[in-house]
Amino acid sequence: MAGASDDHRTARLWALAGGIASLLSILTWLGVSNAAELKDLLADPSPSSSSASPYMPPSPSRAPYTPPPTVDTPDGPDTGEGDTEEPDPEPSTPTPDPTEEAFKAISPGHCLAVYDTGRGGTTSIDWSADVPPDPVSCADGRAQVQVTATNRACPTGYGKSYWSYRSATTGDTTQLCLSRVYHATYCMLGQQSGDAISLGLMTAVACRREPVPAPYNQIMHITGVYRAPAGANANHCLRVAGDRTRYWAALVDDGATLVCTTIYQGG
Repeated sequence: MAGASDDHRTARLWALAGGIASLLSILTWLGVSNAAELKDLLADPSPSSSSASPYMPPSPSRAPYTPPPTVDTPDGPDTGEGDTEEPDPEPSTPTPDPTEEAFKAISPGHCLAVYDTGRGGTTSIDWSADVPPDPVSCADGRAQVQVTATNRACPTGYGKSYWSYRSATTGDTTQLCLSRVYHATYCMLGQQSGDAISLGLMTAVACRREPVPAPYNQIMHITGVYRAPAGANANHCLRVAGDRTRYWAALVDDGATLVCTTIYQGG
């Protein structure tokens, strides 16, 4: 009986050892390495059957858990989050300068009904208009100057000048080179000192006796505009044989044109 009892105890010990071994295998599979982890595991409620697969802590027999990658998605239109790229502002269009446009509309060969009023004296020109008017035919009696060039250094000489405008809007300067157009029977200003008279060759004035701007003191009547002969002077202004009229003459257009004048005597 003693032998049978010993065999029974031995069998129970082997069964207990097998149970412990099975329990250790289960705990190892669950990743439990000590009593504290076992206690925490037993304290956690079991997940419901409808929930996602539970997180399994890493163990020597399982690959470490890797969370799914985070995917950046653009913010929705109503989230107000994230960087938004502001569109580039439209380039501003400068306000047009009508005076500059009027100057730029003038081309070489155009004739204009503008002239020097004489109010700038003999050292500067006071043009009769602030803005170039529409061109007129150079054969028209209203034509007082002809544009010979634009936006360049203007030639100088008797009967030549320039008209320029600098725009405060664009900062650009437009320049017109001008040559005077003379008409017989028209009048201009003169500055007399003794017998000598200096003609205001870019000026124009009504042919009537009235005060004139200083330093001018005469109204000069244009008696003729001629192609200048060789050695042209005031003696070539005589209109008939024995003409005793006193003439003052000027060579313009680089000496190609003779302009003859007298002191205006009309009322």
